Amino acid sequence: MSEQNFAQRPWLSREDDADPPRSLAALKRALDECLTARQREAVELYFFEGLSQSEIARRLGVSQQVIHKRIYGVDRRGKRIGGALNKLRRALSATTV
Repeated sequence: MSEQNFAQRPWLSREDDADPPRSLAALKRALDECLTARQREAVELYFFEGLSQSEIARRLGVSQQVIHKRIYGVDRRGKRIGGALNKLRRALSATTV
C-alpha cells in the first residue's frame, strides 16, 4: 500500500492491503456495527466524500470541535477516549486475528 493510500485510510493496517475485497467488507461491517450513527455520518462525510471538518460541522449544525471528537476522540489522562477511528481499528484488528 502506498503511503498516500494508507494516510487516506487510517483505520486499516498495512497488511489489510493484501486482500482489498475482504478489507472492504470488514470495513463496511465495522462502520455499520461499531459506530454510532453520528460517528458513522462524520466518517463517511470526511473520508469518503472528502468534506473538511468545518464543512461537515456547518452541514450538521455543530462545531468543528464536535466533528473532530467524533472522528478522533479526545485525550484524557494520556489515554484516547472514544472516536470512530479507534473503534474501527479495534474492530478490524479483531477480524484479522
